Parts: sequence; C-alpha cells; structure tokens
Amino acid sequence: MKGESDESHAAFATPADVFQIRVQAKRIPLSNGSGLSFNNALPTSLIEPGVLTNEYRLLLACARKDLTAEDCDEARSAIAGGIDWDLLFCHAHRHALSPLLYRNLRTHFPLAIPAPQQIREKSFEHGIGNLFLSGALLNILDAMRANNIRALAYKGPVLAACLYGDSTLREMSDLDILIDPASLPAARSVLINLGYKASFTTTRKQEEARRRSDCEWEFCSRDGKVLVDLHWRLTAPHLAARFNFEDFWGRRRDIAIGQNAIPTFSAEDTALVLAVHGGKHLWPRLSWLADFAESLRSNLDWQLLTVRAREARAQRLLLLAFTMADRILKIQTPQEFSTAMQTDPVVQNVADDIARRFFEDRSQNEADQSRVRWATLIQLADNRRDGFRCAVRYAFSSGPREWQAVRVPDSLFGFYRVVRIAGLLRSAPAFLFNSHRES
Repeated sequence: MKGESDESHAAFATPADVFQIRVQAKRIPLSNGSGLSFNNALPTSLIEPGVLTNEYRLLLACARKDLTAEDCDEARSAIAGGIDWDLLFCHAHRHALSPLLYRNLRTHFPLAIPAPQQIREKSFEHGIGNLFLSGALLNILDAMRANNIRALAYKGPVLAACLYGDSTLREMSDLDILIDPASLPAARSVLINLGYKASFTTTRKQEEARRRSDCEWEFCSRDGKVLVDLHWRLTAPHLAARFNFEDFWGRRRDIAIGQNAIPTFSAEDTALVLAVHGGKHLWPRLSWLADFAESLRSNLDWQLLTVRAREARAQRLLLLAFTMADRILKIQTPQEFSTAMQTDPVVQNVADDIARRFFEDRSQNEADQSRVRWATLIQLADNRRDGFRCAVRYAFSSGPREWQAVRVPDSLFGFYRVVRIAGLLRSAPAFLFNSHRES
C-alpha cells in the first residue's frame, strides 16, 4: 500500500475481458420477489438500472463467515438462475473474496461447482500463501520485541484469525504493523537487518517531510514475496481522523496464531480502524466491507465505540461504514447509530454514490481518483474546521509523486510545494467538469 501523501491507493480494475462477458451475464431484477435480502436498500442501479447479476448475488451471499438459511436460499436462487463461473471468480478476485467464496461453495454447494478440483487447488494456494505471510509476521514481531519496540499487528493474518477464526480465510497481500512513532528509526533498522528494503529511496529532506505528512513506509523482502507497511500513524495528517498509539497499546488484546500470541487492537478499536480504513479509500472492495461486518459480531460495547469515534474525530467515517454494511450486506445497524446515520445528509449522499458504483469498474486516472477521494473525505470530516485542515494539508503537502516527477536538491525542497499546487490547479478544470457531469 502506498503512503497517504502519494494519495495513490490504486483502483482494483476489472480486467477488460470481464467487460466482454458482463454484457452477456444473466441479471435478476431487484424487485423480482426472489428473497434478495441485501440489496433492496440500494437507491440506484448497481450495474444497470434495477438489476444485479447472478454472479454478484452469489458473491454477496457468500461474503461472510457463517451463512444463514436466508443466505443459502439466496445463493441457491442465484445458482439456479445461471452462473458464469469464470466471471464469478473474476469478481471474487477483484473484491479479494476468493477464500471465503471457495470455502462457502465447498461447504454449502459442492455439487454446483463445475471444477471442484480447481477450487481445492486455489484454496490450497491461498492457504499456503497466507501461512507464509503469517510466518514472516511472526519473525518480524519477534525481532521488534527483541529490540524493545512496541508493535501492533493488524489486518493480514491477525485480522483473519480474529474475525474468521482461520488465517487462510482472508485474502492478503502484505503485512501491516503499527509502532510507536518514536521507534520508527529503530523499527526500520530491524526490517533492514531482516533483509527488507524500503520501496522508495528518499533524501534527508524528503524523509523528514514524509515523517511529518505521511503515516507509513513500505518495505519489500529480498525475494519480493513479502510486502510490509510499517505505520507510525494509523492515518496521514491530511485526514481529519486522529489516533494515539498509547491509547491503542493500552487497550490491546492478544490474538493467537498457532502457538503465538500476537498483540493487536481491542475489539472496538478493530471495528473503528476498519471503518476508517475502508472510508478513507471510499470502500472499493467488498472484502473490506465483509471484514467490518464480521467485526460487529464481537459483542462490542456500542457506547464505547461511539466515544472512541468521537475522540478520534471519525464519527462520519464510522457512520458511513454502518451505512454501507446495511445497504450492501444488509447488516442490521445498532440503534445507537441508526438515527445519526439516517439523519446525516453528507453520509447518506456519499453512501448513495459509493453504492451506485460499488459493482462497477473503478478504473480511473490515478491522480483524478485521488482528488475525488480527498474531496469526498473533506466532506466527511466531522466538522468544518477539520475539513478545512484536511483540504489545506492535502493542497500543500508534497509526496513521492512530486518527488519522482521533478528531482531537485534538498536546498530547493520548498519548490515541491509549487509543483504540488501547480498540479492541482492544472487538473482542477477537468476535475470540476467531471464532478458536475456526474452529479
């Protein structure tokens, strides 16, 4: 995952060949009375007006650890309507839901799978890859502990074990570790001594700027098989949300992976972190929404979660997560949040837009995508002051994109602010035109 100052969380574009198939995919009207329990709340079209493909119906039904009788009925209805299995697996890959889909198909609908051996092989591959990443995580945390570095693992294998009870049931591509900000130099040295290399080389001024304006540093193992996102903050200062490592550390819990106890966030902090992570990227993946939904099954203290969100200035991001879970996965919202969720026009408007596009291709120019994202996040700030602060920091904080586009010596580092502003001004007319056209 790239740093926030690079504003470049890439969209997960559906391959071109999927589009050729999609036109022919069978579709079921939302109002056909087939018991479609998770999309009736969507305000507008998903792929075409009033329709949802059988492939997405089946994927949605399987996007959870435990299927209810209603989920199984919906899945059977989708299968009976006709499934393009190649297209289904493409959708699952795009939304990082392959492990859950494979497990639920094997468990509940084994006779419907056209190539069961292929499914078993894919599941085995996912499992091996996840176990490999789990081993890498344990090695890193052991080294951190030996150097007296406090570290919290989150997402990746820990989240899979925490939410699904099985580290192989969540698709993952990297490891995320949050450390005490003061320990960043020591933690970087630990990774380097373990054979990891920073993915981006910086000058002294660039490194200082990144530590001020970003939240993570990316590392890669020598063989390229393990990617590590080393976080010294949970979110970049551009975002209005604020978190404190000491608070996280004081509330931490241990999650077992094999015989090892891994420190991670408390149950309430996990739900809030997932809401903020999905919200800051505008929920491009169904798997992230499934993770958030699973986190709500942990007997959470709703009042405590409300307080934590308010303290972190992330109330709207949490409400957006509840809204999306309700609209896409039909997860019942706790009463403590439902009124605030339904009466916040900003949350509802943003959720409308995300839900309308949720199952569409999100391929877009990376720079344009990041600007749309940050403009939306400014709206989602809990108050105007935070929104203004978010906008100013976004406009004036340069990052790897500017540093790679134009290389200047550290003595002229201030020039990057001009490059940043010039880039924003150059794209402003197209951005405003597209925003107006889509509204």
